[in-house]
Amino acid sequence: MGMAIAIWAVLSMTTNVHARQGSSVSTSTSISNGSKSSTKISVRDGRYTFSSRMGSQQLELEYDGTVEFTDDDKGIKSISKGGYLKIRKTSFGERRELLAEPNSDGSINYEYYEGRRKAEFNDAAKKWLADVLLEVIRTTGIGAEGRVDRFYKNGGVDAVLRETDAIRSDHISHIYLKVLLGTQKLSADELTKVAAYVPRNLDSDHYISEVFKDYGDLFFKHPKSTEAFLSAIGEMDSDHYVSIILNRALREDLSDEMISKVLDAAERMDSDHYKSGVIKEVLDRRDISDAVINRIVRSAADIDSDHYATLVLRDALDRPNLSDKAFENLMDAVANIDSDHYVTETLRSLLKRNNPSDKVVEAIVKRVSDMDSDHYRTIIINDLMRDRSMSSKYFDQILVTVGEVDSDHYASQILQNILKDQALSGENYDKVLARVARIDSDHYKTQILKNVLRSDKLSKSHLLSVLKAVDTVDSDYYKSEILKDACNLAGASDGEVKDLFRRIARSIESDTYYGRVARCID
Repeated sequence: MGMAIAIWAVLSMTTNVHARQGSSVSTSTSISNGSKSSTKISVRDGRYTFSSRMGSQQLELEYDGTVEFTDDDKGIKSISKGGYLKIRKTSFGERRELLAEPNSDGSINYEYYEGRRKAEFNDAAKKWLADVLLEVIRTTGIGAEGRVDRFYKNGGVDAVLRETDAIRSDHISHIYLKVLLGTQKLSADELTKVAAYVPRNLDSDHYISEVFKDYGDLFFKHPKSTEAFLSAIGEMDSDHYVSIILNRALREDLSDEMISKVLDAAERMDSDHYKSGVIKEVLDRRDISDAVINRIVRSAADIDSDHYATLVLRDALDRPNLSDKAFENLMDAVANIDSDHYVTETLRSLLKRNNPSDKVVEAIVKRVSDMDSDHYRTIIINDLMRDRSMSSKYFDQILVTVGEVDSDHYASQILQNILKDQALSGENYDKVLARVARIDSDHYKTQILKNVLRSDKLSKSHLLSVLKAVDTVDSDYYKSEILKDACNLAGASDGEVKDLFRRIARSIESDTYYGRVARCID
């Protein structure tokens, strides 16, 4: 008994040993009750070999083809043509071995050995086979297909699950459960029973996912089994494996109600990485309704990670014809994002949509005013101002937002872009230059005004606004530098401009800097 338990424990850590094509090798070592055990499992081109040693006991199995057993699991019923089954067991130095192969008429030919001596396959040999066979069956999973079919025909799902209980190894149990789901047409009640059984009796989330991921579509066919299926997923600890199951289920043709159930399960995940991955899979579907999109956008507000929340929101924005309700929820989700970097990514995605509506622009302008980073605020404002129709309509609101930029560096960037790119009215031009005048840094203020003066289409009213801004420059050096650039324009203008130029020049206290501009228009 101790050896069998140790074998089961080791097998629960192995995977893919029943691959019927290619090659797979798995070896494991463990210690149970102070005794060291080792197990090796190999599958090569359909030939399966198993070897386990614990202390003085060793069990070896090799087979190829399909093997079926008698209803009492004490004998071999059939072996497919070209197949065979070899069992060797050693206990306290005593070795017995059996080779079973099919005859042409379908009967079984046995070669039986005690030690190295070939012996008659008599009643004693048959008893040895009967004693060892159930251990071999439950340890290796051999003949699972035929046994599941037999148990189901004789006792339904309950009979299969009782046998699965006796197996103990998650690896072998999951083979039986997959055979059950893959070969039998189960009713809603039977599927509900299986869904409840899987997480209750399998400890490994890996094997639970192996059972569920390929058969999620079966459970989704009935409300009752769907509820049981999603409840079972909720009992799993690993978000990784839950996401595997849900992503696989999303490949099926699911109703809005079923998709909502998937989202319920996703929202229970702790990991924002896996949660957002499932939500993005839903968004990739072409057939989802406005209600589902609205639900997704709303759920993004509950994602703690700004990075993953942004990924979901940007995918949602790629959906055509986002409803008003979904948009409101989207902006609520954006309001919950702390990082200005990720807020900027989301808002820029909104602006890249063709002809963003007034509602979109108003929401963006409002959100920008709440940002802490002048760097990211500048990026969004510059994007807004590049669209002339948008910027003229919301000019005052955008300019108010510029007024909230604390950094003279970023404020000057925005203001230079406005003055360079916009066909501004006289009124708006004055508003922009009034904002320029409020910049504390004479360096940045000078950069902006000198750039404006390079324009070859500067009107009188614009020139007057520039000179008024020059009057706010404290540094004699910077003031003289701007006036030198304005010299020719002022000289070619009328008396009003010249008088203002002279007044500002006379405010320069340094004789040196004053001398550079005093003779400009005189």
